[in-house]
Amino acid sequence: MLKRQRHETTLAGCLILAVLTVSAAARAAEVRGVVTVQQTGIFNDRVESIKSLPVSVALYPAEGQTLARPAAVEHVITVAGNRIAPLYLALPRGDRLRFENQDDVYHQLFTHSNKHPIQLRLEPNDLGRTAEIVLNEVVDLHWFCHIHAKSYARIDVLDTSLVRMVTPGDIFEFRDLPAGKWRLRVAAPGAETRIVEAQALTAPPPLQIRLDVKGFNQSGRGAMPVQAVAIEQLFPTQPGF
Repeated sequence: MLKRQRHETTLAGCLILAVLTVSAAARAAEVRGVVTVQQTGIFNDRVESIKSLPVSVALYPAEGQTLARPAAVEHVITVAGNRIAPLYLALPRGDRLRFENQDDVYHQLFTHSNKHPIQLRLEPNDLGRTAEIVLNEVVDLHWFCHIHAKSYARIDVLDTSLVRMVTPGDIFEFRDLPAGKWRLRVAAPGAETRIVEAQALTAPPPLQIRLDVKGFNQSGRGAMPVQAVAIEQLFPTQPGF
């Protein structure tokens, strides 16, 4: 009788260990890859200018996987020399933006948005040099200045906590994922946003994703749209989820 109880206890322990091992393996899956950028159209001679172009990679569940909502993060946006930096940023919904004016003149920033346009006035003195906003709406915000034509930035607010900012050729990784199907959203200034299907696996081969950038010039401390580019190239179409 005692021998039988010991056998059953050992069997139960093995079953528990097997379940824990399978569960750990299921969450050890990952998605990784590399994004390459190629400039197309009449501006394809600016190869050097896109090597440091910021690229966002965001991961979305495709099979109902649950994502934890992390604490909100504050991102600093600076205005210096009439330029907005960073040029491009993607972030989860609910994060905060802190704008800082580093110039001795004021800036009147505004967004190009069909939903709820935003206006921000940044003063050159300490009292109104900074401004903060919380971004709770999923939207792509294109920022300009009413006063300075060279001021431009783009901020994508996304409904996922899995967001990475990389430069072309960098490896992006999303680890400790439930195995299964996921969707990648890949975007960059002046490029059409791509949606790529991905499979979370243990030690998967890296994905190779290419973005075609049309008519975007990056130079100096900031960057701005090329003046001759059509408006549909500055605000490329976005496939839905």
